[in-house]
Amino acid sequence: MRVNAEGRVAAYEECRRELEGFARRLVVRPEIAEEVTQEAALRLLGARELPDEHAEVRAWLFAVVSHLAIDHLRRHSTWREQMMVDIRKRAEGNETFVYEAQSLRGSPELQTVAREHLAMCLSCTLRNLPPEHAAALLLKEVYAFSVSEVATMLDASPVQVKNWLQQARRRLEELYAASCALVAQQGVCHQCVELDGFFNGEARDPLDGTRRDVRARLSVLREARGAAVGPWHRRLLELCDDLLS
Repeated sequence: MRVNAEGRVAAYEECRRELEGFARRLVVRPEIAEEVTQEAALRLLGARELPDEHAEVRAWLFAVVSHLAIDHLRRHSTWREQMMVDIRKRAEGNETFVYEAQSLRGSPELQTVAREHLAMCLSCTLRNLPPEHAAALLLKEVYAFSVSEVATMLDASPVQVKNWLQQARRRLEELYAASCALVAQQGVCHQCVELDGFFNGEARDPLDGTRRDVRARLSVLREARGAAVGPWHRRLLELCDDLLS
């Protein structure tokens, strides 16, 4: 059934922040996520036939963003497994970045910096997975689509999607067990707790009181799925661009 132009705009605006967050979790870089989301909006306006229900239009938009993001990731395969560690080293050696970070201390915008960093870390870690696996995990566990819906959106079978989900969780657990002190009690990454201490004066663990597994991290992502990137992390991602260029 056809949806008029006004209805299409309303459907897009209803889930725009979610779409941008989803794209950002896949491609990491905010400007690329914005481009992908805008392209999906253009395709929505130009589509000849669309489902009538807003929920189905939402699924259509997520499918378009999924394919655009996956195509981008296939073309840009320069990601590093220890990207968060590499970014930290670059940040600590950049006097301008350090000065800007110090000026943000006590800012209300950074009260939840540790949880935002945990969400960003998960996005970076997802880049080490095949893009279809990462997209399936986000669609199912963060954006609440069913396995059958995810299969339709990614042009896969439900069995394939279930396999992708299992493999994604297993790989993430392996990566975090090897690198994250919040999970393994040892390792190279203490950034979440350190950042909270630096900006807010309290070294709070963003996973405190929760299970220390991938499901706990996905739960944090669900809470922040419509949130914009904070000023400090947006600046940090500029350093990420420098590393990948």
